[in-house]
Amino acid sequence: MWSRVLTMDRSKYDGTPSFYNNEDTFEKYLGQTSYYLSLQNRVVEIVSHVAPDRITELGSGTGETTIRLADEFPSAEVLGIDNRESVTEISRNNLDELDPPNLTFETADMQEVVQRSLPEMVVMLYSFHHIPDPLQKKVKFLEDCYETLPDGGYICIAETFLKTDARNEFADREIRSSWADRGLEGYASTFWSALDGLEPGDIEHAQDVGEFSRQHEREAGENVRTRDEEYLVSRDWVVEHARNAGFEVVLAEPVNSLGDGIVLIQK
Repeated sequence: MWSRVLTMDRSKYDGTPSFYNNEDTFEKYLGQTSYYLSLQNRVVEIVSHVAPDRITELGSGTGETTIRLADEFPSAEVLGIDNRESVTEISRNNLDELDPPNLTFETADMQEVVQRSLPEMVVMLYSFHHIPDPLQKKVKFLEDCYETLPDGGYICIAETFLKTDARNEFADREIRSSWADRGLEGYASTFWSALDGLEPGDIEHAQDVGEFSRQHEREAGENVRTRDEEYLVSRDWVVEHARNAGFEVVLAEPVNSLGDGIVLIQK
């Protein structure tokens, strides 16, 4: 698979603790964490059941999931959209190497894209929470999706969800505890992914990668707590407002014990 080539060939990326080609692009060894892979696998499984002719990923980043979708569904037209031109350019460079005929990337604001037109299958993997405050922007996003999605179309929101939408001392403690757990799991899964052998240098490199992931999760947890570019909500919040917008909620389930889950809605 193309995604396997992107993930495992670390020689291209100058030894940085990331499968992306620089830390400024996406500061995380995210694609190797167990929770990212479990969520991505569930998204692919859902798309396989829908069997759409067209798929759009909103917030596609450097294209790991989008490329995997194009790989696994070669008869579908796949589009990845991200609002950062530098990130989109990396995705396009990956395409130059792989040349998948059914995949393109565009730079655009997903909040504007959903006001124009959408295909029958929309995927959002760790991107719904980047719709900024106030929460009414997320509400409007869902309403715009309902207006432009074709009848019978789906939106798959794969996300880290909070247990509660409250903002108080109890919620702060819960967030700190949850992201400490995510950091430990991030360390463990990326350590073993990065371990190339049992020489001291191999082990040290794997430890550096694991610690990089752990620290990043701890920082992300603080950003979630303070709502600093990490505007997470609860799964129940998404379900309620999707229904208010007119959607049928097909699926709303956890994927792991770290807060990740899927909300699949249909027009």
